[in-house]
Amino acid sequence: MPQTEQTTTQAPAAPPPRTAPRQLVQGARLQTLDEAARTVEVVFSTSDLVEHWVNHNGVVQRMPTRLVLEQGAGDLAALVEQGVVLDSHMEHGARSVIGSIEDAWIEQGVAKARLRFSSVEDVEPIWQRVVEGTLRNVSIGFRAIEQEVRIEQGGDGERIEVMYFTRWVPLEISVVPRGGDRGARTQSAQPQELSPTGATAAPIEETTEAAPAANHQQEANMPEPITGAVTQAQPPVDQAAIRQQAAQDERARIAEIRQTATQLGTTDTLVQSAIDDGTTIDAFRAQAIEAFAQAGQSATAGVGGPRASVTQDATERFRQGAAEGLMARAGMEGGQRNEFTGMTLAELARQSLTVAGVRSPSDRRDMVGQAFVQSGAHSTSDFANVLANVAHKAALRGWNEAEETFQMWTRTGTLTDFKATKRVGLGLAESLPEVPEGGGYTYGTVGDRGETITLATYGKMLKITRQAIINDDLALFSTLPGKMGRAAKRTIGNLAYAILTGNPTMSDGTALFHADHRNLAASGAVPSITTMAAGKTAMRTQKESATGPALNITPKYMIVPAALEVAAAQLLQSAVDPTANKGHASNPVAGMAQLIVDGRLDAASATGWYLAADPNAYDTIEVAYLDGVQEPYLEEKTAWSTDGVELKVRIDAGVAPLDHRTLYKNAGS
Repeated sequence: MPQTEQTTTQAPAAPPPRTAPRQLVQGARLQTLDEAARTVEVVFSTSDLVEHWVNHNGVVQRMPTRLVLEQGAGDLAALVEQGVVLDSHMEHGARSVIGSIEDAWIEQGVAKARLRFSSVEDVEPIWQRVVEGTLRNVSIGFRAIEQEVRIEQGGDGERIEVMYFTRWVPLEISVVPRGGDRGARTQSAQPQELSPTGATAAPIEETTEAAPAANHQQEANMPEPITGAVTQAQPPVDQAAIRQQAAQDERARIAEIRQTATQLGTTDTLVQSAIDDGTTIDAFRAQAIEAFAQAGQSATAGVGGPRASVTQDATERFRQGAAEGLMARAGMEGGQRNEFTGMTLAELARQSLTVAGVRSPSDRRDMVGQAFVQSGAHSTSDFANVLANVAHKAALRGWNEAEETFQMWTRTGTLTDFKATKRVGLGLAESLPEVPEGGGYTYGTVGDRGETITLATYGKMLKITRQAIINDDLALFSTLPGKMGRAAKRTIGNLAYAILTGNPTMSDGTALFHADHRNLAASGAVPSITTMAAGKTAMRTQKESATGPALNITPKYMIVPAALEVAAAQLLQSAVDPTANKGHASNPVAGMAQLIVDGRLDAASATGWYLAADPNAYDTIEVAYLDGVQEPYLEEKTAWSTDGVELKVRIDAGVAPLDHRTLYKNAGS
């Protein structure tokens, strides 16, 4: 009976050899690549043998699989409508998407697609590698709907079970350094022949496509299920080496079963049964977790207490529990003390290998290095994911804890790309004209002013190395990312205050603060009732046009350097005039505006001060974020040249003044 519903991705593997190994011959240049359109055609599946984790007869195990490539077996329409191009199967958010899928089809027994790569800055290095041919492998992520086991002839002459995915829904196509399907790659325009004989082919100098044998009446690239003996010449087999490896694997299996049993309190009966029956470590882990859950349910049954249930597999439980335990060690909010809290970083690395079903090396240095690169069917290891998760939370904590004031007097905006965008000012309605009885309405017009705003990327990288893990250095993924999060917010504040101090040129060719804009005091003076009243009057009497009425803009914020903090506070908070000789005169500017103090202004001028209107009511200064994401983004990548994981904290933002009428400056004295 076909089995249904599981999600998987084509992972790098070393599957059993085919009966007649296919070999690629020399290919042409990438003639399907269109640099102007940023598109390229790929073969994303040839139904090659690829090992996957599958649920077979109720047991989760790793076995060779094939995708059935008959018409209708895969929902290619869904791939075009909803599928995306990812970087190495990473799904950490919208920014993992590097392109779209324009078309997908079955041709000559292989599955093909045309990919379009995004033009954003962080995708460009990937696209250039595709263009030059150094990055040519692709991999498909899909969800299996129906599957069945068929028997094939293995490369060693033995019959092997192969799981055929007979109905499947493709979800994404990833560009990967190393793929599972040996024929899945970017392709040339001319079909390339395959050698079914196993003869040595010419070396591949450029990226090639993989095409199958010509028989398309059967399932593409799939051998018939075996019905009789198959004779095939085999190379000599080192039986002693096979027996030695089998003994080592068996000892490792038993050791991991016992370790898992100790962690979950599994009974000796279940442990011995698993050892005797040859149960895989993954199957035993599932049995042990289920037994643990049932024991919890029995302990609370009938007493009204909480009932234990298993909602996560061991891998997910490790990721969550290890992250919470590390956060507790680092004193971070959201951390919880658990069985992982007492472990060192190196011990957590070993535990991640155990959970993944990988035998860890005895040497601690090798073990930590393997924990960083061990990824199974994913691009990033469980251990690296845990560290990145904690670092991401630390960066967000730093961002939220950073004390900044620019958000009060600026407006938040959204941009969807890095192109220069003009914010067109709508002509302020001076008044509504009368509509005579039976008369028609007149159209309003869009103002002729428009300011340009452009996004830029700001960021920094840090690396968590194997040495840092062995040294148990918590600061690298807790304290430092927090500082980087605070630095990201400071960066946006720097940009906002640089508008005030830098006095940029507006679209009309005049500086933001200028006498022609009627928003710059004729002569600088310290804050006083007189000078503040003059600034308020200047803002109230601003006009949309020379002949139009006053806009009556009122200041909501007074922005001063630290040197003027006390004097400005006295003026805004005192009910009487603090400068009067007898101190009994009323203070007409009391409560006129909310005081904002920022030390960055002192570096430019310790005497200059500003008034700003309410950004929710008027155009002042806009702080725009890419896709509206107002917090730093943390990206992770496993480092190959040096064992570890690289973390990149970045934020995409742009700051620009929108209207000079809503801001006022006095240079002070």
